[in-house]
Amino acid sequence: MSISLPKFELIWIKIVRKSRHPIPIRTILIVPFLLQIFGAVGIVGWLSFYAGQKAVNQVVSQLQNEISARVEQNLEAYLAIPEKINQTNLNLIRSGILTFENLNPWEKYLWGQVQIYPDINFIKITNAAGQERTGEQLGDGSLRINVVDTFTNFDFYSYQTNNQGDRTEVATIVKDFDTRKGVWYQDAVKAGEATWSSVYLSLLEPTLLMSALLPVYNPQTQQVQGVLNTALRLDGIGDFLNRLKVGKSGQTFLIDSEGTLLATSTLEKPFQEINNERQLFPAINSQNSLTQATANYLSQTQGNLNNIKQGKDLEFTWKRERYFVKILPFNKGKTVNWLILVVVPESDFMEQINANTRTTIILCSLALLGATLIGLLTAQWIVKPILQLNVAAKQIAQGEWKQTLNLKRKDELGQLAKSFNRMAKQLKESFTILESKNQELQHLDQLKDEFLANTSHELRTPLNGIIGIAESLIDGATGELPPQTNSNLAMIAASGRRLSSLVNDLLDFSKLRYQNIELQLRPVDIRVIVDAVLILSQSLITQKNLHLINRIPVDFPLAEADENRLQQILYNLIGNAIKFTPEGIVEISARILSETEKSQIAITISDTGIGIAANKLDRIFESFEQAEGSTAREYGGTGLGLTITKQLVELHGGQVTVESELGVGSQFTFTLPLAENALKIPTENSIKNSLQPIQLNTLLAVSPGFSQPSINHSPETIKILIVDDEIVNRQVLFNNLSLHHYAVFQASNGEEALELIKNGLKVDVMLLDVMMPKITGYEVTQKLREQFDATELPIILLTAKTQVQDVVTGLNVGANDYMMKPFAKDELLARIRTHVNVSRLHAENLRLATELEVTRRLQQMILPKPEELAMISELEIVGFMEPAEEVGGDYYDVLETDGVVTLGIGDVTGHGLESGILMLMAQMGIRTLTEIRETDPIQFLSILNNTLYKNVERMNVDRNLTLAILNYYQGLLTVSGQHEEILIVRCDGEIERIDTIDLGIPIALDKNITEFINSTTVELKTGDGVVLYTDGITETFNLDKQQYGLDRLCDVISQNWQNPIEEIKQAVINDVITFRGEQKQFDDITLLILKQKA
Repeated sequence: MSISLPKFELIWIKIVRKSRHPIPIRTILIVPFLLQIFGAVGIVGWLSFYAGQKAVNQVVSQLQNEISARVEQNLEAYLAIPEKINQTNLNLIRSGILTFENLNPWEKYLWGQVQIYPDINFIKITNAAGQERTGEQLGDGSLRINVVDTFTNFDFYSYQTNNQGDRTEVATIVKDFDTRKGVWYQDAVKAGEATWSSVYLSLLEPTLLMSALLPVYNPQTQQVQGVLNTALRLDGIGDFLNRLKVGKSGQTFLIDSEGTLLATSTLEKPFQEINNERQLFPAINSQNSLTQATANYLSQTQGNLNNIKQGKDLEFTWKRERYFVKILPFNKGKTVNWLILVVVPESDFMEQINANTRTTIILCSLALLGATLIGLLTAQWIVKPILQLNVAAKQIAQGEWKQTLNLKRKDELGQLAKSFNRMAKQLKESFTILESKNQELQHLDQLKDEFLANTSHELRTPLNGIIGIAESLIDGATGELPPQTNSNLAMIAASGRRLSSLVNDLLDFSKLRYQNIELQLRPVDIRVIVDAVLILSQSLITQKNLHLINRIPVDFPLAEADENRLQQILYNLIGNAIKFTPEGIVEISARILSETEKSQIAITISDTGIGIAANKLDRIFESFEQAEGSTAREYGGTGLGLTITKQLVELHGGQVTVESELGVGSQFTFTLPLAENALKIPTENSIKNSLQPIQLNTLLAVSPGFSQPSINHSPETIKILIVDDEIVNRQVLFNNLSLHHYAVFQASNGEEALELIKNGLKVDVMLLDVMMPKITGYEVTQKLREQFDATELPIILLTAKTQVQDVVTGLNVGANDYMMKPFAKDELLARIRTHVNVSRLHAENLRLATELEVTRRLQQMILPKPEELAMISELEIVGFMEPAEEVGGDYYDVLETDGVVTLGIGDVTGHGLESGILMLMAQMGIRTLTEIRETDPIQFLSILNNTLYKNVERMNVDRNLTLAILNYYQGLLTVSGQHEEILIVRCDGEIERIDTIDLGIPIALDKNITEFINSTTVELKTGDGVVLYTDGITETFNLDKQQYGLDRLCDVISQNWQNPIEEIKQAVINDVITFRGEQKQFDDITLLILKQKA
């Protein structure tokens, strides 16, 4: 407290000393008053609060000590009762009054003894033979005698009693109740002396018990005679705790060393009902929030509760309120290790202190408010002119130059106002001149940007022609050329590419200068991108003895980067390394810098080249800068490559560094962020072990994206329309496409292209320039998309425009792809091949979908209608067929001719249209043979097989069908042909299965099947019936890969056979659907049921 006053005096002295200078007047007037009033009241209030809080801590500690001592004293007395009872009973045994051999006299004794002690649940004696007697008093006051003996067959019998203590009715029986196997009995024998059991729940009522155990030994033989067991109710402890008042809202509870709740002053039951079973629970699961919070605090801070050997005073904060906790260990023998906890909230004792504190705060606030109002009124009168000056200055700062101060005063403020007016006038004149100059500079900068954009577009078009025509001539567009000519053409193409790279560098430099490049960030595979760049860089090596090596591991994690810009960074750095390395190696490696959340990847390009002088390292990343003038003259270049590289890396959030030694080589390292969804980061050892050098010839061998396209289409099938107003561009594309045997058509503008399409020209791909006179490529694409979708007519836009927005516009109007000039011919050919394949795959999918629909309709068309089935007089017949997504060839039919009912059911192998046609042919053949009255099964199936076998041969398909033919006439059923087992259902639901394996073979499998055909006859009576089905039912699977099976089908039919036939069918179908669940149905489901009428 002595520190605050000197500080205030120093502040006041400083204010007085500075009063001669222009200092804030409001501070001088207001702050001293506020500091004095607030400081005095605040110090007094704080001292009062501090003293009160200290007194509260002492009171709480005394209260907790007193409560915990009373609880400990009560527990000692409470637990002494069962020990005393056991000792009394032991004395009776030692005196011979009662014995372990004859337990009957114990019954009335224990019945009377248990009534004396209201806190005792039961008193029990158990001998070594497993015989037991118990006197038990339940919570409702009723008395029981419990017996386990030879005459109960060692089952537990609990008897109700009369007023004389005699057994009456049996209340409870527990089978196989061998007390000697109980944990309490074994623990007592093992202890060899008086001990306590664990806490447990009563067998007969919902209460918590703990037993005092006393093993009794024969004095002569020292053999165990039995165990005395007195069970104490623990709910009495909870009642005692509840009577203790701990402040207003404090509480006391008891837990064991494992944290299990035993008793609490809240009277919460220390057990829970879970699945009709009572279980103890830890205090952290208490329904009382304060009990739960206290237990959680102990669990987090005290660790193993067994280690608490002496009392502790703790405190914790819960719901923004402080609580005091007193812990007192309570031990009884070796097994009773409990903790007494007294919890008191600070608020119970801080109410008056908090009220005083609030009063102090209110008084302080009122004094502060009064002083503030007086100071503000005084300061307002003094500083009003200064406020006017401040407002005017802010308006000038916002560009409002017409500001003057009209203060007619002769003091210092008046002089300040005049100076301010002169300054405002000068600022207005200077800003007008600056604004005029700035507009001129912005106009010039805009002209520069337009010039760069237009020039780059105009340069790209002839460059595309130069490179394309030169490469097509090298490839043999006009025939084989002399080697010298090919060499000159290669130089022309290389120079074109070099010029194209220069144009790209200039554009990128301009964009980076104004931060106009937008990165398309996504996870990328660095190793794959390095492979691609190394392949492209192979052409830079020329005749050098130089090896390019990729040492990035296959399992290296992904980076978060723009793939195109990352290729540009790598191409610049690898290109420089190749340029300045006469011989040796250029090696690319990568490593993880850290394993934190912001991990970065470091990629290093090392070479064994000429190196860089130490005094030049600081300047190599500057624009138009190279190591030295002689190097620039010898090796060439614009000096923009490293500048662009550095800025692109920094846009990714990384850095570029260089290490070099003149004559030894250089190492350029740049960093990129690690992708969030990167693969598992390999350890340093795994990275080292996986570093196998990748030579360039290996890369070329395994990189299909850079191989020559393999075109297997004839010129008649692949037609390409080139639309470009530049004849040079059309010639480049024509040369490249003709070399690969495409049929090429040309149009010089958009209108001509639309006219060709309108007149019936059908092409597989259109190569469309964007910038054309009259109508742009975007407009042509929009008009074509009104007639053709993207798979019918793929459109690839070609342009020299490089903005991301141009690509977005092209794709939005309906283009399939977008390529920027000049482009690599291999990439163009690869993209053409991709779009042709996609278009043809879409057409094939449409054909398959149409075929599938035709097959489904065939299945439905040939099925007999319900009204046809209803016309058959002797039989009730119902059928069902549901096609799967992949249509198969299920079939059933019912015909009646001259009183004979013919039923057929079949299943064609395979799926699709061929299976549907074979099914239709089978139906027509069966109906024809039935109409000509062919009833002999052997002849019937032989003729049908010969007909279908020949047709299958003509169709050149591998198809056959299982087929069963059933003829019903006046109660007799003849079965022939091979199919699934035929189910004969008797009127009482009993099912007989007919295996058809010996009745034939699949139709159309062999030319002659006569020798394999056989038949069998079954007699049907009233109420009997037949169930026919296909394997789509029995072979249905669910998501657990379980099969429906024939047994389940028979069970459903048998259970429902007494129902109407329609309900039987529906029961089977519903059961199959329920069994299948969300699993897809892979085969048709067919079911045919007939039942003989009465």
